[in-house]
Amino acid sequence: MKTLLTIKEQEQFLNDNWQLSSLVHKWSTRGYGNSKILDGQGHVIGKAGGCGYDRYGAALGNAISEMFPNEILKLAKRECKGERREYKGSKNFYGLFYNAKEGQAWVDGGCGSNSMTKILNKIGFSLRYVGESEQSNNGEQFYTLAPLTKHERKWL
Repeated sequence: MKTLLTIKEQEQFLNDNWQLSSLVHKWSTRGYGNSKILDGQGHVIGKAGGCGYDRYGAALGNAISEMFPNEILKLAKRECKGERREYKGSKNFYGLFYNAKEGQAWVDGGCGSNSMTKILNKIGFSLRYVGESEQSNNGEQFYTLAPLTKHERKWL
């Protein structure tokens, strides 16, 4: 699979943005619940609240938008086929949107975390699960952001 960023660019991104190499998903089920994605320094880079949809996917989508705005625009221009006068979702990348009239692109992670992972893979990164801690009404999941391996590229 061809990714937007080369292996060298992926490594440079992580060198320049070392705090993004480890990510934490924190969630709470109190009230309507919430999900947050935090970087390695504890800064919130994506969040979502409410119920009835994939909150983790929405928070992850917001984090991807925060981390990779230029790459999201390039990917959307390439993958969102057809008329681009209105908001059109990609057939290949569900949750990726492009408005050609305004030159804007965005992701909507509420459609599911699997779609967000696919978009992240197309940029050139994988999100690797490390572990979790869980309490009664909240929990944390730990991930590392890493360049795709040759094996991962082959099977995507």
